[in-house]
Amino acid sequence: MAGRYRVAIIGTGRMGGLIEDEIPLGDPNLPYGHFSAYQYIEETDVVAVANRGAERLQRFSERFGVTNTYLDYREMIDKEQPDIVSVTTPSFARAEPLIYCAEHGVRAIYSEKGLCASLAEADRIRDAMTRNGVAFNWGAMRRHHVGFRALAEAIAAGEIGEPQAALMFAYTDLIKHHPHTLDLVSMLLGDPKPTWVSGRLIEAGDPFDPEPRRAPPEFDAANNRYLPSPGFEIADPYVGHFQVGYASGTTGNFIPHRGFFDVHVLGSEGRAYALDNGRVFEIRHSLGSAATGATTRTVYARGESPTINTIRDLIKSLETGEPTRGNIDVTMQSVEVQFAVAHSHLAAGARVEVPVADRSLYIPGG
Repeated sequence: MAGRYRVAIIGTGRMGGLIEDEIPLGDPNLPYGHFSAYQYIEETDVVAVANRGAERLQRFSERFGVTNTYLDYREMIDKEQPDIVSVTTPSFARAEPLIYCAEHGVRAIYSEKGLCASLAEADRIRDAMTRNGVAFNWGAMRRHHVGFRALAEAIAAGEIGEPQAALMFAYTDLIKHHPHTLDLVSMLLGDPKPTWVSGRLIEAGDPFDPEPRRAPPEFDAANNRYLPSPGFEIADPYVGHFQVGYASGTTGNFIPHRGFFDVHVLGSEGRAYALDNGRVFEIRHSLGSAATGATTRTVYARGESPTINTIRDLIKSLETGEPTRGNIDVTMQSVEVQFAVAHSHLAAGARVEVPVADRSLYIPGG
């Protein structure tokens, strides 16, 4: 029956829906924004939206024809009693809406990433989701991308033998965008638990500094937090090289490279890789050091968009009781690594054990 799930959206910015206007027609990732994806799915109806700022709320309302709007998300949740809620606020303003939704009857939550601004907040979020049996996915979209999932399934089926290491090429900020790389590598390796992290962040004067005209966020040691540059709410440092060790014995090697989003998984009998942000997926199977008789198989990605698949996964969880692909425990593995990278940087690149002992480090990302 169409429209049987009532949906509300908290946050009326880009991922809430406005990003749709930035993507050309025909792009395979459309629908991309949350609102358009819910419109596409027959089982869901967006019944209300909320935003802390009136101007952006009005812009969203006019763009999508939504008239049931709120400036207070709590009022919206209490009055509308939605089944599913999308939380697309900046990560520093995400913990409280997530917890409030979980504790006030929302059955499924689609959160954008990063999850929150500290591991202490993340612990509270996981506790609220677990205690209330809430189905959860976050916006690490490649877990729900048909091509990356096909690559993960081929690796799990043994097409490259035993996975040994992953190489991830990307250059971005720690909290808002590295969830894409962390969650992807985790999925391709079979979601092993991370056990240690070593790495560094980008500092002022570093050749990789992406915005030399604006100082990178500074660390306030007295308050154990990163501070936004003057005039900004967000303090999200860019990341240099880092490495993650997993309980499976595999390692993830994250290599900063502007303009690339490539991942390679090295196995005992071959390699699996995705190039150019998912435009090419291939599996190369070989035996022996000379790779005699090696074969290469191209994986073709055809299907619905990652945003659509993320929501369908939530609905499946609601209807079957099965965990979502990106459930809160899987999500927390990547969140632990994010903050462990920052702790390692503050310890001059030393290895930091996961779970991280200090849960208070505060990084207000986007």
